[in-house]
Amino acid sequence: MATTEQTNGRSSTLPADRGAVVDDGDDAYHCDFRLSPPPHFHYPAILLLLSEEPRHGYALVDALRALDFGPISRPSVYRALGDLEHDGFLVSWDAAPLAGSTRHVYAVTDAGQAQLTEWMEIVGRERDALEAMTDRFVRGRDRGRTDRL
Repeated sequence: MATTEQTNGRSSTLPADRGAVVDDGDDAYHCDFRLSPPPHFHYPAILLLLSEEPRHGYALVDALRALDFGPISRPSVYRALGDLEHDGFLVSWDAAPLAGSTRHVYAVTDAGQAQLTEWMEIVGRERDALEAMTDRFVRGRDRGRTDRL
């Protein structure tokens, strides 16, 4: 459920568990912040999901959306699959159709598994940095410093 707020004469809609979606009017905020995956997040997320089990692109899109890092488009997933396969991190093949058309299935290579390990170390460092930022906010709020506006 969304709520609408008025701040300094500007309205914004706040969907549940998301940042403000600001109107497109002339006086719209420039500082919009909402839930979205970090840049290039698709790469480690795709490798992670495919390391669990080989999948075709359509099923992979649904699994990525289930991670709930914000909107994700099918074309961006298929571009990332092509990039990862080009770099040798994935292999693919055509699977016999159970119904409908042939599905192109992807799986992680040994090089892809090694890359996933490296990328997950980066994700861990990013998580630690976000946790430190959140902790700092909570400490400031508890001291009353973030409520002064």
